Amino acid sequence: MAKVAVLGPERARDVALVAGMAGSGRLRAYVDGAGNSIHLHVAELGAGETVTVGPMAGDCAAYVWQGAVSAGGVALDTGSSAIVERGASLELSAGEEGAQVLLFSGAEAGSGAGGHVHLLPAADVPRMAAEAGSSGVSGGLHADSACETCAVWLHENHFPAGMDLSAEQAERGVHSHTEDEIIFVIGGDIRLGAKIYGPGTALAIAADTLYGFTAGPAGLSFVNFRAAMPGMISFAHGAQISETGYWQEKVPRPVYLSPLAA
Repeated sequence: MAKVAVLGPERARDVALVAGMAGSGRLRAYVDGAGNSIHLHVAELGAGETVTVGPMAGDCAAYVWQGAVSAGGVALDTGSSAIVERGASLELSAGEEGAQVLLFSGAEAGSGAGGHVHLLPAADVPRMAAEAGSSGVSGGLHADSACETCAVWLHENHFPAGMDLSAEQAERGVHSHTEDEIIFVIGGDIRLGAKIYGPGTALAIAADTLYGFTAGPAGLSFVNFRAAMPGMISFAHGAQISETGYWQEKVPRPVYLSPLAA
């Protein structure tokens, strides 16, 4: 996996439905191939079009970026998610306005037993509100790697408009993670150095790579995926914090709808 790869919508490739996926919609590949431990595809579905995820070798996390889908008889609006464990499958069917669904997956077999699907409507996502007097950052936790049968991690963060960090503040935010990760911009803009990238931009970042970003003038919303439980966040200035510990202090564990059989 490259240290840091920035992939805008123009770099996403139309691909035939890959192993473990089938359906009638358009599939675009952001991150794939044998050299990457985690993959990202975006399913663009017109009204009534479907994509079936699984069975796959690794666990998959689906996030409804735009529109709405029906899955297992459950309506999943924008901001909802689903986990399709290895060996399981799930059909997502777009509503009248169509949908765009982010499909994150581990390239290798997961560590859990697999065989289930977990659904998490947007209204049920455990959320972290912005604290009074803080930077105003909020978020939500979709998958915490603590499931008995799967290991994926998926969270979202929202940075408010008008965050104007000094160069010193931005420098303090430079950090690395102990796992490969993918960040996908779902709203606003992400600033990387002197460049600003909008919605539909993906960042693929290798483990132990130092990087930093700030929100653009319109704010920033993104989702972040790992194929396994996160470990430490290490800052360039030397501090370390446990990522799972950080979230455990802020929000309860996700409570999914009853798991669907494979």
